[in-house]
Amino acid sequence: MVTSDKEKFDGSYTPRPTDKMYGITNLKSYVPLLLDMNQLNYDAWKEIFKTHCLGYNVYNHLDGSNKLHDDTEWITIKNIVKRWLYGFLMQFVRQSIINTDATIVDVWKSIEDLFHENKENKDIELDDELRNIQLGYSTIMEYCNHIKAFADLLANIRPAISDRHLVTYALIGLFEKYAHVKPTS
Repeated sequence: MVTSDKEKFDGSYTPRPTDKMYGITNLKSYVPLLLDMNQLNYDAWKEIFKTHCLGYNVYNHLDGSNKLHDDTEWITIKNIVKRWLYGFLMQFVRQSIINTDATIVDVWKSIEDLFHENKENKDIELDDELRNIQLGYSTIMEYCNHIKAFADLLANIRPAISDRHLVTYALIGLFEKYAHVKPTS
């Protein structure tokens, strides 16, 4: 929608939420997460990104509920939102989903599919690694932080592991020096 100078100065122009999006220069200050397959942060990122798009009245471009338009403003907004999406992807993820002439709905769906397809495999891999963490030459603090880091990653893709199970995993990974505190099954 083109605004005339008369509308700008006589007060008859009412800004729309989409007007604000043209002034965004650093979207990462609004959505501070970068999508990364290793961080398993898709669900958190999606919630923040979706909320941002709802605030600017452009989420309908992502979910496909926006009826097809051919006007210049609609095409510009669509491309800005698509550029936002590409800007939050690690290079590997971007290369995996980028497709010539893909619609914004296609890009949104491809991102979701990519992260959901890998969830189960990543769950099994992380669970196995968590169960096999050993103290080795780490300090107890480093060892516990390592276990917590794996537990946090798993919590991004399934319900959190109970503290009781985490303590059991930690005790199992201790070496003989701490045999007196290991459980006897």
